[in-house]
Amino acid sequence: MVRPACLLGIAGLLLAIVPPAMAQNLTPQQAIARMKTLPGYEVRLVAAEPDVRQPVSISFDSQGRMWVLQYLQYPNPAGLKAVKQDQYLRTIWDRVPEPPPRGPKGADKLTILSDPDEHGHYRKAKDFLTGLNLATGFALGRDGVYVVQAPYLLFYPDRNHDDQPDGDPEVLLTGFGMEDSHAYANSLQWGPDGWLYGAQGSTVTANIRGIEFQQGIWRYHPETKVFELFSEGGGNTYGLDFDRAGRVIAGTNWGGKAMLHQVQGAYYIKGFGKHGPLHNPHAYGYFDHVPQANFKGGHVTCGGVLVMTDRFPQPLQGQYVAGNLLSNDVYLHTLQADGSSFKATQGADFLVSNDPWFRPIDCLVGPDGGIYVVDWHDKRAAHLDPVDTWDRTNGRVYKVVPKGNQAEWKSPDLAKLPASELLKWLGDANIWKAREARRILTDRRDQSILPNLLQLVRSGSPEQSLEAMWTIYGIGGLPALPSQEMLQHPNEHIRTWMIRLLGDTHAFPTDLHPLLHAIAERDPSPTVRSQLACSLKRISDIGIRNRLLASLLQRKDDLQDPYIPMLLWWVLEDQSIREQSETLAVFADRNLWTAPIVEGVILERIARRYLAEGTESGYAACARLLELAPSPAATDRLIVGMEKALDGRRLAKVPASLEQPLASLRKSRPNNALLRFAVRLGSQSALQEATDRLQHPSCPESEQIALLELIAQGGDDSVLPILLGILHQAKTDPLRLAVLRQMQAFNQPVVPETMLAMYDRSSRGLRSAIITALLARPASTISLLKRIDSGKINKSDLTLDQLRQVMSRSPSPEIVALIDKQYGKVGAEPTGEKQARIAYLGIAMRRNTPNLANGETLFRKNCMVCHQLHNEGNKIGPDLTTADRGNLGFLLLHIVDPSASIRSEYVAWNIATVDGRLLTGLLVDQSPASITLLDAQNQRTLISRDKIEEMTASTVSLMPEKLLDSLSEQEAVDLLTYVQQAKPKPR
Repeated sequence: MVRPACLLGIAGLLLAIVPPAMAQNLTPQQAIARMKTLPGYEVRLVAAEPDVRQPVSISFDSQGRMWVLQYLQYPNPAGLKAVKQDQYLRTIWDRVPEPPPRGPKGADKLTILSDPDEHGHYRKAKDFLTGLNLATGFALGRDGVYVVQAPYLLFYPDRNHDDQPDGDPEVLLTGFGMEDSHAYANSLQWGPDGWLYGAQGSTVTANIRGIEFQQGIWRYHPETKVFELFSEGGGNTYGLDFDRAGRVIAGTNWGGKAMLHQVQGAYYIKGFGKHGPLHNPHAYGYFDHVPQANFKGGHVTCGGVLVMTDRFPQPLQGQYVAGNLLSNDVYLHTLQADGSSFKATQGADFLVSNDPWFRPIDCLVGPDGGIYVVDWHDKRAAHLDPVDTWDRTNGRVYKVVPKGNQAEWKSPDLAKLPASELLKWLGDANIWKAREARRILTDRRDQSILPNLLQLVRSGSPEQSLEAMWTIYGIGGLPALPSQEMLQHPNEHIRTWMIRLLGDTHAFPTDLHPLLHAIAERDPSPTVRSQLACSLKRISDIGIRNRLLASLLQRKDDLQDPYIPMLLWWVLEDQSIREQSETLAVFADRNLWTAPIVEGVILERIARRYLAEGTESGYAACARLLELAPSPAATDRLIVGMEKALDGRRLAKVPASLEQPLASLRKSRPNNALLRFAVRLGSQSALQEATDRLQHPSCPESEQIALLELIAQGGDDSVLPILLGILHQAKTDPLRLAVLRQMQAFNQPVVPETMLAMYDRSSRGLRSAIITALLARPASTISLLKRIDSGKINKSDLTLDQLRQVMSRSPSPEIVALIDKQYGKVGAEPTGEKQARIAYLGIAMRRNTPNLANGETLFRKNCMVCHQLHNEGNKIGPDLTTADRGNLGFLLLHIVDPSASIRSEYVAWNIATVDGRLLTGLLVDQSPASITLLDAQNQRTLISRDKIEEMTASTVSLMPEKLLDSLSEQEAVDLLTYVQQAKPKPR
């Protein structure tokens, strides 16, 4: 599926700056001639236009035929009208379309390719479905085809297997998001457990049976009709696969990362500024991508599969092969175990295309053991340009296989094989054969083979044992599995999956409790313990659940595991309010408090969760935790957590249940942390003490800066004279800056008056902060502009980008008049001018010899304040190391016109506060109580949510325009060439 995270630019403009030889649409044969793959391997063409155009997904049926989903309707659904569209291309349509056949017909189709020649090129093509309308995924099975076409999951039956649907599709689910067609639900495929799994991308919102989510992995069970959100978050995911142990590996569009390991019930990183927080505001953390070393390529990695086929050597087995849409290549990533999850290192180049039209978006292991690569094939990779210049005339599917003229493997029709033959295929080195055999046996529901399967579980290879276990479950369900035996199986993945299946069916009979306790206390496998943590929420008996939870929490060897500690926290959080007394009872065990996971992960979060509830019951729970705390260190951790729940705000008065505990603590253990907590909790005596300490001559500057924020956050105007006093006495710029930042919150005339009065005698850095503060309110903006108009402040102290920010806020006529008088008309740069500038720079790049040393100097001067390149610089803007730097069109467009396309995590937000401030910055942190903005000067501002009147995403980038205008042509070439270098310049 075509990814949203890049913008290759306006089509005609790209042709002007891409060398002519690279701008051609190559024939399939010409394309293959340019490709390079692994030594000893070759690329073969499997399918191409006219049989295949704009392919997004493939699959193989039991006969070895290849089914191809052609995404010809992209990017807009047929028959609908756009009512509204935001800057992320999220579109509201005039209606929800009816499902097929009543809804509007689109151009998408699902095609069956068959009759391969001796090289594997399919010679026959037949359409199974036409008229699909933005269909993004499909799966074969259960005598038919499952198709995901937002907002629906559909099933087209073909029970007589004549390659024609038996009738209208059955609507299984409705509610998948439709706002953005490059983030639709996708990658439909069978999981080992018989559920149908899929992904959903970032810029759409699904609401299915009351379960709302933007991005994540979801699943549906065809027999029970149950729908679940398997895990939430993970970026704009396209592509998911299961390893030999049935673990989910999913694609991503995150720079510098290639994949996520998604586990049941977990929360993953999102583009929080763009998509909002996780749907559970009390998750208090999330899992990131699989840690990645030596990453190269663009930031869109999609359609990946794991190498599980004997046509590739053993060292490659289990490696992750995935397309990189922006670098036009396919890469290998080596996975290695890291506790219950993985680490990854970028390995060899699997397929280098040397063709900017090559768009690898899906990969699959085929019946012959080759690795198939789906090539969308287009000069464009996103639909940010509204002009429809997609080339729908072509599309390719290739495969990578060992070199030679060996005869193509001919697949028998597995559906016609007897069970005795199919059993031999379970655990085959070619994962396609093993999965297809399992799927067919499961579909048949032949209970007579259960003893044979159980024998394979007991005595087969590790791969056979798992495949046989999954097949048993698919045929006979949980009763067909001897649970006690499986929980004691020597294969850790058998034990893992037995726990998973018990949880899926919410069946934890009493006779299994001793075994589960033994696993929680003594099982050596972090993978097993991780799944038990995932499944705990599915145990209905709170007593059993908490005993298992307590045992897992006390496992010292899991503190550094990348998943287990947070999974255990999410179990506690899930029950903390609903079963409060039982949850607090867990902490009655004094030994639990010294467990490393409890100390390092749980205590702060459980205290934060109860205080964040904001109810008497929640406050009472906090008091009980303080009462149970067995040591000062444990108490300190609880206080840190409770204070986090009050970030950016103070309570009006101390809750009754916390009055006595707070008084006792302040009497017995007075310290700065307790003082801060007491102030935030609403203690007036603590506030007075903090105020006195702030003004004391001996108070260290670092402590003054911390106390300034604490005291000012209440918004009480009586604090303002204190701030002014500190400002007048301040001896250093850091302290002055801290005071100025807190003064911004007060809407009093003395604030801008003071700032303007000190402007002339301030340092350059302080002046910049004063201007930023003054521009935050209309009244002070007028005061600043009047001072400029009178000549008391140099007009050049305001940058063009600051003026544009002001003009973007619908300013008053007086502000507009003052800006017009001093600066002329300030608005967005005309598109034509930007196009001309990009074209000119493209020509300059071809006619000048670059000086890389000078380019590095210019980069350090102009770019490093906001961007990283090769691990140097700041992270206000995107890391350029993983951007599509090799694409000159991409690079020039984003420098010349930075607001044309702003990646979700770098979208600036305009915040209007209830007291009249207007703030702009990146949303770098948020909680249920507050948000934190990072502005273009690298300054952070924490704002309580109850002080926010309006919060809107800005269409203007924080990156300034005309960055290159101050450079000569040669300097611009030097800078651009340095940025495009694949590796750092040797020193």
